[in-house]
Amino acid sequence: MFVLWDALNDVGSLTIALLLLSLGIALFYEMINGFHDTANAVAMIIYTHSMKAKYSVIMSGIMNFLGVVTGGIGVAYAIVHLLPLDIMVETNQNAALAMVYSLLISAVIWNFGTWYFALPVSSSHSLIGSIIGVSATFGILNGFDLSHSVNWKVVYTVLTGLALSPVIGFGLAFLLMKLSRKYIDNPKLFKSPNDEDKRKHPSFLARMGIVATGAGVSFAHGSNDGQKGIGLIMIILIGILPNYYALNMDSHHYKITQTRDAANNLSRFYTDNSEKLIQLVNEKRLISALKTKNTIAECNVNNIAETTSLIALKLDGLNSYKELTSKDIWSIRTSILCTDHFFSQAEKIYLLTDKDKSDYIITQRKALVAPIEYAPYWVIMAVALAIGIGTMIGYQRIVHTIGEKIGAKPINYMQGTVAQATAMITILLANMAHAPVSTTHILSSAVTGSMVAEPDGGIQKGTVKVIVLSWLFTLPVTALLGSAIYIGLNFLMK
Repeated sequence: MFVLWDALNDVGSLTIALLLLSLGIALFYEMINGFHDTANAVAMIIYTHSMKAKYSVIMSGIMNFLGVVTGGIGVAYAIVHLLPLDIMVETNQNAALAMVYSLLISAVIWNFGTWYFALPVSSSHSLIGSIIGVSATFGILNGFDLSHSVNWKVVYTVLTGLALSPVIGFGLAFLLMKLSRKYIDNPKLFKSPNDEDKRKHPSFLARMGIVATGAGVSFAHGSNDGQKGIGLIMIILIGILPNYYALNMDSHHYKITQTRDAANNLSRFYTDNSEKLIQLVNEKRLISALKTKNTIAECNVNNIAETTSLIALKLDGLNSYKELTSKDIWSIRTSILCTDHFFSQAEKIYLLTDKDKSDYIITQRKALVAPIEYAPYWVIMAVALAIGIGTMIGYQRIVHTIGEKIGAKPINYMQGTVAQATAMITILLANMAHAPVSTTHILSSAVTGSMVAEPDGGIQKGTVKVIVLSWLFTLPVTALLGSAIYIGLNFLMK
C-alpha cells in the first residue's frame, strides 16, 4: 500500500484519475463476476432452503475471501501472460491505457448483459476474449502479423482447460449421481424442494451436504476466479504506473539477492550447455521471446547469455528496487521476461532428455521471476471484497436458472450436492495446474450431468441450447468488441 501511496504523491492528477477509473471498472468487473460465478456457489443452498439467502451469501463471501488469500497467483499470471510479451514491455503510455480500458469495457459489457438475461456465462471467457481481441489489434496496428500479435501458445493452453473442464464436470457428476442412486438408500436425499416445503429445511444430511459443498465451491471459486481479477489489476498497475509496479518495490534485500543468484546460475547454465542450446536455437526449437523485427522492444535469442548476465549485474549490491532509475526498472523487467521465456522453452526440451537439468531450470526460474510475478495484499483484498459484494446483490437471477431451468425437473438435494462437489474438485485440480477455468461452465455442466443421470431425469433443451450458444459466442464477441473499442480509443489518444 505504501508503494501506491508513493505513486499517487508523485504522478499528476490526470494519471491518478485514469488509474482510479481503471481500478473502478476492474472491481466492477469482479462484482459482475460475483453476479455470475459466485452466485453458482450459493444457488443450491438458497434454492433448496438449506440456509437463508443472507447467511448463504455471507458464508460465500467469507469462503471466497479465504480462497483468494490462499489461492496464490499462478492463475493470475496465466491471465497476464495471455498478452504477448511485446505488449508487456511497451512503454507508450497512451497505448497501454487504450489496451487496459478496451479489455475492461469489453468484458464488463458482455458480463453485465448476460447477467441481465440470467445466463450463467463465464467471466473468464469474456476476459480472455477481450485480451485476445485487444492483443491482436495492438499487434496488427504496430506491424506484427497475427501469429505474433497474441501469445497463442498460452491461449491454446488456457482454452484447452476451459474446454475440458465442463466435460470433466459433466462426466464426474453423471458418475457420482449414478453411484449415489446405487449405494445411498435414503429417499429424503433425492427429494426436490416443492411448494409445500418452501418454508421448511431439508433433512439434516441433505442440508449439511448442500452447505458444505457450496462452501467448497465458494472457496474454489475465490482461489481461481479471484486470481483473474488480481491479474487484471496487475495489468492495470503495470500499464499505468510502470515505475512503481513493473518490479515488486517491496522486495526485501534477500529476495533481490535470490533473483540475482538465479540470474547468475542461469547464465552459468547457458555457458556450460552452450553447444546444445546454440544447436536448439539454430534448429528454431528455441525462439526469441520478442520478435527482433518490431520497433517496440527486442529480445535477441542469440544474446540470452548477455541478457541474463545483465540482470545479475544490475542487481549486484542492490538493497531495494527503489534505488533503480526508471530506465533500469523497465530494462530489468524486460530482461527477466526475455530470459524466463527462453529458459521455459529449454526446460520443456530438457524434460524429455535430462530431467535433472529441467528441474534445475524450474528452481532458478521461480527465483528469477519473483520480482515481476507478485500481487500486493491490497489488490487481493479489494478483489475478494468486490466478488463478495457482487454475490450479495446479484445472485437471484442465476439461482433461478441453475435450480429450475436446466433440468426437466427441479433439482433435488443429492443432485445439488453432487454438482457442487464436482465443481469444487474440478476447480481445485485446475488450480494445481495454474489453469484458469470457469466456475459457471463447470457447475452448469455438473448440474446437467446430474440431471441426465437420473432415471426420470432430463434437461430443458431450450435453456441448455441458449447457454451453450452464449458460451460459444462469448469469445468471438468479446474479442471483436475489445478490438473495436481499442481502435477507437487508440485513435482518440493519438
